[in-house]
Amino acid sequence: MTRSLLLLGDAGGLARRMAPLAGELGLVLAQDGDHPPPPSELAVVVVDLARPRALEELASWRQQAPEAVLVAHLAAPDRTLWESAERLGCDLVTNRGALLVRLRARLSGGTAPSRRLFPLFDASEVAGRLGLVQRVATTPVGPVAVYQVGGTLSCLEDVCPHGGATVSEGELDGLLLTCPGHGSRFDVATGERLRGPADCALRRFEVTEREGRIQLLWR
Repeated sequence: MTRSLLLLGDAGGLARRMAPLAGELGLVLAQDGDHPPPPSELAVVVVDLARPRALEELASWRQQAPEAVLVAHLAAPDRTLWESAERLGCDLVTNRGALLVRLRARLSGGTAPSRRLFPLFDASEVAGRLGLVQRVATTPVGPVAVYQVGGTLSCLEDVCPHGGATVSEGELDGLLLTCPGHGSRFDVATGERLRGPADCALRRFEVTEREGRIQLLWR
């Protein structure tokens, strides 16, 4: 099956510079104005964030082509736009000048999908905090809460598997987190259920620090 790299926006002759990379990867380069490839054939979608309605385009392509590597680039630093693109599911957001280098590095292992990053909060919010660091209500895996335990961050789902209460609103005593709904208890470091009525653990997710932010790894 033909696989394509779709380039939306050709700022500064980007298509000419992108063509050799597409060739290296065995991809057909498609652009604005071309008949767009079917979503099932898309391996990479690259969107210029300066385009009108660029964020809507990103959301649409993430839905249409969930297995494609979704990339956004911008000419001038814009923290809000950058984070918005990440939150819409971009696998890579970068300044335009670094696009080719970063995209080549991202695709060095091929175009198969990998775990994605979702920005949660600034890493500076962790310093000096013990216990609950931050709640994030909307993520690709649902509401989560991040705790600092012994110098390590622990990210847990923030919905009780028993009654759906917001677990992080409960009492935290050392590692013991008590759900405010019906008193289920969990180990905040691991999510392990210690006492019912919940009958299963809280899901635990991996987080990492990238570019000054705490990021959720998902998929």
